[in-house]
Amino acid sequence: MKQIEIAKRNRAIIQMAKDKKTAEQIAETFGMKRFRVLQILRAHEIKAVRVTHALESEKAKSIISMLNEGLRQSDIARKLNVSRQYVSQIKLQWQKLINY
Repeated sequence: MKQIEIAKRNRAIIQMAKDKKTAEQIAETFGMKRFRVLQILRAHEIKAVRVTHALESEKAKSIISMLNEGLRQSDIARKLNVSRQYVSQIKLQWQKLINY
């Protein structure tokens, strides 16, 4: 990848992080590993959004609603165009919150 393309990609990653996207969501968008996204954000002194904060997003609310309706994680992931792992993370964080 050329330096100019890398710089553009990094700016887009930083903007997505500022728009409250999780590292996993950003990684999926660019076809990269979550760890690499975190490295880029750290290099620019930007903290990644944690999944618990992501629970407030509309997508997370949709995931929780669909889980309550009995849909499977893989079906939810396909429907919302996210990874099954992301659905699982939202589910786990949500369960931790309601079990307190």
